[in-house]
Amino acid sequence: MELGAARVESTETCGTLSFPAEVDLSNGEEILGQALGLLDSGAPALILDLSGCTFCDSNALNVILRSQVRATELGVPMWVVLPPRGIVRRVADVAGLPRRVAIAPDVTTAREALAAPVPHA
Repeated sequence: MELGAARVESTETCGTLSFPAEVDLSNGEEILGQALGLLDSGAPALILDLSGCTFCDSNALNVILRSQVRATELGVPMWVVLPPRGIVRRVADVAGLPRRVAIAPDVTTAREALAAPVPHA
């Protein structure tokens, strides 16, 4: 069981927060603090990577949605990496997360999406 903080990676183009194996009441606020810290420190983009997360409850959804709100306020693009199947994906799907945030199957795809030029309307 791997509880605790997420792993943070910060580059010139993106901040990536890799969630631990389990996210619940015991560590959700700490992970949220890490995500908001990345955003507030000026990260030009944010990736929340749940590919290594094998269990989550509503605290993980709270982290994602509150991070999305802050990213939107700051005008920072954000992607969430979700495993294609398993309990984490099921929780996200049941909560309607894919309708609220950009979802990628892996970090590479999320980084490519962030690097793609934004079409002008």
